[in-house]
Formats: sequence, structure tokens, C-alpha cells
Amino acid sequence: MIFLFRLLLIAVFTYLLALISPWWSTIFCAALVAFFLPGNNFNAFLSGFMGVGLVWMVMAWKVDIETASIMSAKMVELFPVDDSNMLIIVAAIVGGFAGALGAFSGNSFRQLFIKKKEKTFYN
Repeated sequence: MIFLFRLLLIAVFTYLLALISPWWSTIFCAALVAFFLPGNNFNAFLSGFMGVGLVWMVMAWKVDIETASIMSAKMVELFPVDDSNMLIIVAAIVGGFAGALGAFSGNSFRQLFIKKKEKTFYN
């Protein structure tokens, strides 16, 4: 349940920050959410990837629709892709990895402050 809550918070904050700040602010957003909501590293990585990746995919698709694919058609000529939809998927993957690494870093930074239990004979 905390995974879905973390994913939703990352997605909402990423969308709101993307309106007023640069693209790299999503990394800090994912890191802060993963810092304050505990979980294991894989969980944080996956929630950051999905949260930021989905937002970037929707925003790229929205821009593509609003501009009638003019920019996408020119980008397809520059890069070796066949379709403008591939550009949207690549944007989602790049954004997803940025968010995933941010969330992983935030969660790992939190684990620096957690005192680990000592192993005893009875544990």
C-alpha cells in the first residue's frame, strides 16, 4: 500500500514541479518522497521509475497532440526511429530512470541514519 502512495505522491509532485521548474527537479522530488516514506531499495527504485516515467510519458504525449506532431515529425528525421510514438516511449524511459535513481538515492540516504540491530546468538 505504501508503494502505491509513494508512486502517487511522486507522480503528483513531479507534475506540479514540472510546470514551474527545470526537468531535474523531478529527481529531488522523488528523492524527498522516498526519504520520508520508508521502504526497501527496489520498492523505491520502482516507484520512482513508474511515477516519473508515467508523468513524462503523459506530458510528452500531450505536447505531441497539442502541436499536431510537428515537432515529433522533425525529431523522427533526426533520430533513427520509425514513429513519433517511439520518441514518447524513450522520453518516458529517460524520465523514469531519472526518477528511479532519485528515489533510490533518497531511500539510501535515509538508511544511513537507521541504526542496525546487532546480531546475537539468539537472533
